[in-house]
Order: sequence, then structure tokens, then C-alpha cells
Amino acid sequence: MPRTVAALRKRCIPARLVREAASGYVWLNSLGDAAMETKWRITLLLALLVFIFGAATASAQMPSLSMPSLSTVGAELFGDSEYLVDNVQLDFEDILTSPLHLTDSDGPLFSPKFYLAVAGAGALFGVSFALDKSMQSGLGHMSHGAHDIIENFSYTTLISAVGLLYIYGLYDENDTLRRYLLTGAEAAGIGVLFNLGIKSIFGRLRPAQTHSHTAFFYGSGGFNTRSFTSNDMVITTAMATGVSEYFDNEWYVAIPVYTLPLLEGFTRMGSQQQWFSDVVMGGLLGWGTAELLLYLHKEHAAEPNRWRILPISAPSTPTRSSVDSLSSFGLAAAYSW
Repeated sequence: MPRTVAALRKRCIPARLVREAASGYVWLNSLGDAAMETKWRITLLLALLVFIFGAATASAQMPSLSMPSLSTVGAELFGDSEYLVDNVQLDFEDILTSPLHLTDSDGPLFSPKFYLAVAGAGALFGVSFALDKSMQSGLGHMSHGAHDIIENFSYTTLISAVGLLYIYGLYDENDTLRRYLLTGAEAAGIGVLFNLGIKSIFGRLRPAQTHSHTAFFYGSGGFNTRSFTSNDMVITTAMATGVSEYFDNEWYVAIPVYTLPLLEGFTRMGSQQQWFSDVVMGGLLGWGTAELLLYLHKEHAAEPNRWRILPISAPSTPTRSSVDSLSSFGLAAAYSW
């Protein structure tokens, strides 16, 4: 716009006409931004309708609630902490020692599924990498207003859904539901740890920093400048996987709950923070981490003969309530055989 106004002034056109031309130029540009924001608002509204429909369908499958006692809720919370502490330390043990079991007869190197998974992940990266420039040109001009609305909606809705489902699990005394949700949250944290290592290795620049999607292995600038893969996609997809897997990936749950990470991916590309392949592979990492931990936790339950670290509390007595006993809290190492 400044060059246009300057050119008009050089041609000695009256100032009033210059101002009108400039205002018309700004108005035409604002129409483009408004149209873009309207498109994203409509997309967001459709996603909200899908999520509400899925939530209503899922709630119809659940039994009616009855209010549990405070001592019951306290015991459930303590049981969840025991489950989480126990499995987290076993998860790290299994992951860190996994290279020692690669050549076992039942290890991944002798499993056709392992090679299919690697080939599938490679093909997914190849396709998404080839579409990086096309997707960026189509989504890389999202307005700040549309970005904020969609990002806040996706994160807030997903976290609220997980939180409400966890509260429902306390009311319904549904240990399985709560543990699926806890596993999804744990997968989000461990997935981010994995991703920090990936970022440090590949060092890919963000679209806002370069026009080339092949700008890998730039070591300077810290983790915040590294694009591959998306931490936000890791977090949201891992949490969504915990919810969807509990409901056996029924379509009325899977579609709305996975729509939320999808919207987050749009915002990452629209704000030029991530390439399309960053979003896709971040989502794959979050999903894969959640699936891995769900599998490991089932294996842990079937293998009692391992060292475990468990939280303990002082036992309740006639003069000491079960709620008071939670104030005396510690950790214990145990081994069953």
C-alpha cells in the first residue's frame, strides 16, 4: 500500500483522492482476511457439532450415576496414583532396556508387523513431505483471530473432555476408564521427551524462518526454533488416543476426539510454525506412544514378578480416618514371586 500511495502522489493527484484510494485498498485487503476468518469459524462450528454429537452418543452408552462417598473417592485417587507411579517406572525400564531385546526370538526384528509399521511410517512421511509446500501455500495465511479461536477450542475442549471423563470415572468407580485417561496423559509427557530428542537431531527450521522445507540439521537457536516434529500434535493426539481406545475406537467417539488434534494441526500450519510433515509425524508419534504404553501396561498387569515402586499411606484406625491417613504418604519397593 505505501508504494501505491507514493505513486499516486508523484503523479500530482489530489490528496483527497489519494486518501480514498488508500482506504479502498485497505478495505479490499480486509475483505480477504474477513473471508478467511469466516471460513475458519464455519469449520470450527462444524467440528463443534460433530464433537457434541459424538459426546451425546457416547453418554447414551453410559449407565446412570450415583454419588460415591468421600472415602471411596480418596481410595480411588490413591489407587490411580499407585497405578501411575508403578507403571511409569516400569515403562522407563522397558523402554531403556528394549535395545537389549531386539534380537530375541519374539523381538521386533523377527516380527513382520515391525517392518510393516516402519514402512507405513516411512510412506506417511514421504507423502506428507511431498505435500509440505502445497499445504503451506493453502493454510499458511491464517489470521491471528482465526488461529486463536481454533487453537483455544481444540486444547480447551480436549482437556475438558479428559477431565470430565476422569470425574465421571470417579463417580462411576470405573478404574479402567480413569487408567486409560492417565495412560494418555503419561503418553503425552513421554512423547514430548521423545520429540525433544528428535528435534535436537534433525534441527528443522520452521516455515516462518525459511521458504525451504528441506532445511534440516540447523543446530543453533534452541528447541523453540526447531520444527520437526510438532510437540502440540504429540500432546493432543496422545490424549485423544487414550479416550478413543477406551471406547474401542467407536466412530462416534473417534471422529470427534481426533478432530481436535486435526484442528490443532491446522493452526500450527496456518501460523507458519510447522510444516505439514511436522504435523503428521507429530500426530503419529503421539498416537504410537499412547498405543505403546497401553500395551505395556497390560503386560505389566500380567507380570507381577518384577520390582515395583508403589505409593503407600498409613492405615486407617478407629481414631484415624481414611482421609487423614492420606496425609502420611510415602513410597515402597516391592517384589512378588
